[in-house]
Amino acid sequence: MIPERGVSYYGVMYPDRAGLDLDEMRGHGCNAVLLAVSEFDWWFWRRNVAALVEEAHVRGMRAYVDLWGWGKALAGEPPSIFLMRDVEHRQEAASGRQYNAVCLNHAGFREFLRKSVEEMAAETELDGFFWDEPHYANWHDPDWACRCPTCRRLYEEETGGLMPGTLTPEVIAFREDRAVGFLAELSRAVKEADNSLKVTACLLPTQSPLIGITDWEKIATIPEVDVVATDPYWFHSGLDRDQGLSFFREVGGRAVELARRHGKKSQLWLQAFRVPAGREAELLDGVRAAEVLGVDSVFAWPYRGGAGSILESGDARALWEVLGRAYGEASA
Repeated sequence: MIPERGVSYYGVMYPDRAGLDLDEMRGHGCNAVLLAVSEFDWWFWRRNVAALVEEAHVRGMRAYVDLWGWGKALAGEPPSIFLMRDVEHRQEAASGRQYNAVCLNHAGFREFLRKSVEEMAAETELDGFFWDEPHYANWHDPDWACRCPTCRRLYEEETGGLMPGTLTPEVIAFREDRAVGFLAELSRAVKEADNSLKVTACLLPTQSPLIGITDWEKIATIPEVDVVATDPYWFHSGLDRDQGLSFFREVGGRAVELARRHGKKSQLWLQAFRVPAGREAELLDGVRAAEVLGVDSVFAWPYRGGAGSILESGDARALWEVLGRAYGEASA
């Protein structure tokens, strides 16, 4: 049995309409939902975000909030209002070009996040926050970030030397320490607002230093982090079934073991977007593998296989039914 099973959910902000989807999730074995809330959603639909949390609770489901795409330093497709208003503190590549993401070290952005976390904690009855794949802007590009004026100043203050234009071991360590500090500060803000709220940190399953955080131990030792999560998406990585499940077990096992060692809960994510038609049954295999690993929580991104969106799976309806079957097995 896997104690917690859920999906990510976005795009519907009318509580009565969302309630129909939550009922469907319950029918597919979900007892939790991750509300992907963009900066725009929180600004525009503020009252209804709180109502969605209530709708989930009425159905006996836990409701978590993902700061979806905030500042583009956290993962997600939505544009960032903060970036529209502040064009001077974007992440800067080693080459000098700017990326469409806020520098993690920008004090104004950190204050914006802290204030928003406090507001959500006060104005909703959510169960916790989800840090979605925290990363530097260009983790697929050797033209690494961030080397903006703020980062160069901090590097010089901490090391006594100028920040080089190459990704030296010293730069790698600096970038990781600053990214870990960013998450630690954000997690503390949650607990200071409401100590009962759970904090989940979902880390990308890569060892490339471009991402920023490769030493998961540093995240697991943050006192305010309650759940260590990762998302070993094998379709996205171009792997076949056997390779994919091996990857899922290897990375997932590392997360579960790390969480246990530090007295944390563990969470694994399944890719339910852009799944090729005919490969839906692999999600059943993935849930079964997660259960064998002894994970505490399993989620899939997103609800209904992303039907109708740019993330739509090849046969989204079939995928959703397979996930329902898998969750049904895992709830027994």
